[in-house]
Amino acid sequence: MTSRHTLFFILFFTIKCYSQEKWSLLQCVDYAMKNNVSIKQSDVQARLTRLSVTQSQASLYPNLSGGINSSYQHGLTEDPTTGTLVSSSFISGSGNLQASYNIFNWNARKNSIAANRLYLKADEVGIDKARNDISLAVANAFLQVMLRREQARISEVQVNQSRSQLEITRKLVNAGSQPELNAIQIEAQLAKDSSGLLQAQALSQQALINLKAYMNYDFALPFDIASPAVESIPVENIADLQPAAVYQLALNTQPLQKMYRLRIEGAQKEAKAARGFMYPSLSAFGGINTRAVNAKYPVTAFAPPDSTNAFVTIGSTQYKVFAPSVRMVGTEGIPFFRQLTKNFGQSIGLGISFSIFNSYNSRTQWERAKVNVNQLQLQDEQENLNLKTNIYNAYQDSYSSLQKYNASRRTVEYSQKAFDFAKKRYDIGLLGTLDFIITQNNLYLAQIDEISNHYDFVFKMKVLEFYKGQGIKL
Repeated sequence: MTSRHTLFFILFFTIKCYSQEKWSLLQCVDYAMKNNVSIKQSDVQARLTRLSVTQSQASLYPNLSGGINSSYQHGLTEDPTTGTLVSSSFISGSGNLQASYNIFNWNARKNSIAANRLYLKADEVGIDKARNDISLAVANAFLQVMLRREQARISEVQVNQSRSQLEITRKLVNAGSQPELNAIQIEAQLAKDSSGLLQAQALSQQALINLKAYMNYDFALPFDIASPAVESIPVENIADLQPAAVYQLALNTQPLQKMYRLRIEGAQKEAKAARGFMYPSLSAFGGINTRAVNAKYPVTAFAPPDSTNAFVTIGSTQYKVFAPSVRMVGTEGIPFFRQLTKNFGQSIGLGISFSIFNSYNSRTQWERAKVNVNQLQLQDEQENLNLKTNIYNAYQDSYSSLQKYNASRRTVEYSQKAFDFAKKRYDIGLLGTLDFIITQNNLYLAQIDEISNHYDFVFKMKVLEFYKGQGIKL
């Protein structure tokens, strides 16, 4: 076997084995947790907030900055090392290192750090909320796949029954005991049932695609689920899920409620920080600096005195006046490191800064922070009301679904008995084909309605269990 054939065999075997794997609900949820876009977005938001926490914590440390400057001077300029005006060309440079530390600012930094930490916790809880939402959505999509497949199975049974009935009727028609019209009517029913089967299979594939979308699973890859029997799915007694009790549990277990509580605490800390920035702050500062130039300075020496035309008379004697002479004998520069040492300076001090008037910026920030607290409190109140409404509605939906499911079970039971009697009468020629088809369709519709109500009841009960904080289990 060539290497190409070996590679093809391995690839085919891998794809075949992979396609045979059936995913449970837990596997689907785990995969969605790692790949769903909404969860990834929540995680990115938490990482951004974590950076804000790190930055605010760094404000507790002193600020340190430095700089090195160099410039070319030409013409009449100030010598930075002597402070005198010189007409020359030279290159100068300077270096400095500055440090400052905020000693006290009315706990503004402390409250800002606390606010960012609370916001980070809220965003981390937001990840849990996204996971809960996706878990519920995946569970619903999973149940939808199971429902659509069960409906397709019932449709297939209906097709097989119609096909079998057509074969029997054809034999009777050929034997002359039934008219051709009976066979034509059953053929029409078979065509209708076949169309219903194709539609049910298409809906089943569509439900599977929706499940893949929630999981962010590649649509091109083979995928199938392990469908447990709906009767085996554990469901709590609805009497143990009273809405008032479930609501009290949900207030402490649902991530959205936790997230808003944390955001309110963070906003309160942020308001305190904004108020602290309105007051004076005390800070300490210090620095070192030095400078140097490459300028050449003149070197002078005393020369023999020059005579002048002036005379000084002392007594009766005149003396000629000589002027002292200082001449430049050359130029020289000061060594670089000697300049750095000579021009080295240090500074240290304390400072108080306060705002006298800044167009009400600080006060506006404080007022805005207080309004933000009130807004979050109202949002929290609204979310709690929404949660309570959803739980009470979920309880009523579950109760109604239970009643509908019980009624549909009885309908199936009676429809099955009616069909059995109708088949016996049809087989002996006491019932017309059209009446028999109507009875058969009634049974089919009752079975579809019963399985739909069963899945609807299970999902609504799972929603109640979810609000109770038990997660999603099938």
